[in-house]
Amino acid sequence: MEPVRTGRWTAVFTKQPSPGRVKTRLVPPLTPAGAAALAEAMLRDTVAKLGASTAFETVLVYDPPSAAEWFAREFAAVRVQRAQRGAELGARLADFVERVFTAHEARALVIVGSDQPLVPLARILEAHTALENGADCVLGPDPGGGYYLVGLAQSMPELFTRVPMSSAGMCAASAALARERGLAVTLLTEHDDVDTAADLVRLRAELAQRGPEEAAYTRRALAALELGA
Repeated sequence: MEPVRTGRWTAVFTKQPSPGRVKTRLVPPLTPAGAAALAEAMLRDTVAKLGASTAFETVLVYDPPSAAEWFAREFAAVRVQRAQRGAELGARLADFVERVFTAHEARALVIVGSDQPLVPLARILEAHTALENGADCVLGPDPGGGYYLVGLAQSMPELFTRVPMSSAGMCAASAALARERGLAVTLLTEHDDVDTAADLVRLRAELAQRGPEEAAYTRRALAALELGA
């Protein structure tokens, strides 16, 4: 189904799931190949969930740029794909945000990571609604002090260049910086990410409580890892 052009973009920031490049904090208990397999499964589930909605345009923002052919082949249904530019994650986020708003490609931009197979679609819609109702910046906190979602109604590259990425106080510092700039900030409900062995245990437990259609790729990858594959 062709997405409705609403001016809303939901961007999935991701890396090509290659061993040794993704989910390295899960090694151990996983092997590099196992971590890559799980990362690919979560990416596929995240894209499938977002792509099923016509309320926004789902966008893939990938790294490295040389992976363009792989992403175009594996996610052919995603109409808009962009390569990340910059040496560090913060620089790449800042560059992407600046490009989107400078080119007027979207009036509301929500960015999530590719390891969010269980984030409710309603949470994404909540972020977009907040941006349309007057919020300039929307943040979805995670338990470690970072955030799993960031939404913007205007370009603010310093949100990513002045606040250290993956730091314990990243979400709070980002909110404080946005407010210093006079921006209205909305905080969403906290949601877990998947970075540690304890997160894997929690993820398995959450999937066991949900229907078999929920995060099917992730479910299969975890089952294979439990069997030692």
